[in-house]
Amino acid sequence: MGNPTISFGETKIGFAMGGYRGSSFITLLLLLAGLTAGCTRAELEHKTDAYNQAIAESNNRQILLNAVRASQRSPMSFVGFGSVSATPSVSGAANGTFNFDLFGITSYNANPSINVNGGFNTFSMDNLNNAEFAERLQYRITPGAVRHFEELRFPKELVRLILDQEYRVSASERLRLDRDVRARCMNLQDPRTREFCDQLRIDQNTFLERCPGSYLDTDGIILNTGRDQCSMIKVQMLTRQARLLERPIPAVQRTGQGVLYYLGELIAAQNYSTHLYRPELFTMTADGTRRTVAVFEAKRGPPGPGEAAVTVVYNGEIFYIPRPAFGTLDEARSLQVLDLVSQIITLATSKDALPKAATVTLVPGR
Repeated sequence: MGNPTISFGETKIGFAMGGYRGSSFITLLLLLAGLTAGCTRAELEHKTDAYNQAIAESNNRQILLNAVRASQRSPMSFVGFGSVSATPSVSGAANGTFNFDLFGITSYNANPSINVNGGFNTFSMDNLNNAEFAERLQYRITPGAVRHFEELRFPKELVRLILDQEYRVSASERLRLDRDVRARCMNLQDPRTREFCDQLRIDQNTFLERCPGSYLDTDGIILNTGRDQCSMIKVQMLTRQARLLERPIPAVQRTGQGVLYYLGELIAAQNYSTHLYRPELFTMTADGTRRTVAVFEAKRGPPGPGEAAVTVVYNGEIFYIPRPAFGTLDEARSLQVLDLVSQIITLATSKDALPKAATVTLVPGR
């Protein structure tokens, strides 16, 4: 049986299998092949992580950008991000000087090298401003979807603020609810009741100080809006009283587009309403007690270093969501709101509306 050969470019080199140096050379080439395979896997994993992060950040910016447009009553616009197919190019080589005698290689000096080509030069996206997507955005969120998000342990008041458009309560039912809450708050039997009753007293005092009329005024429909603080307090008092008594109230859910308009109202309330205020929700905090925290913070102007979690530019102005103080008592729920709204928009996007997979050509990047 003859000695095997190894090809380098156009040159074939033979060597003796039994020699020590020959076996070392084989080991070297096997190691080179292993490194090549390892680099291929590392390249794929890196691209997968990078693509995942890019899509997540793009989705967050698209939600914020459309909410900013809604806050200024400007038309919204949507794009869809398609799947990507990529094949990294990895190659290996071993160059060197070899000395021979009649029995095989006597000495050699090999210089292995690996070349990895990476980086995307094309990207797949599609315009979603079409009849099908617009129609799906007009579908009302179902009560089943509301229950689903509550079962996922989203804060109940957050889910209701974002997803409920209005409440149907007659004047007599509203008075009865208020009367039953007053009776419950006369006997603070447990910490939960105490926390709710304390917050309801704060809400009532704030309304009396800043708002005309009575929080009990109703014509059968209470609109859930965040642009005006008095309207928001009226809605929050109703929902908090219902939560305290664990008494459901009839609600009409928003559409997907209505959810984005509501985020626009929250942005307007913090940046250019007549009476600026920070919309808050009543929820469980890091120490296991209930208190109010910011529901959706959005600021206008350049952020400080490391301050922004999401940033967009619209009409030459910078808007950003501050990075929440994770784990603190005052942690804002801004990113949780983005998560909720992202799922709502995804439900409105059919698979056929997204661009088809495209082959991505990788450009050299060493």
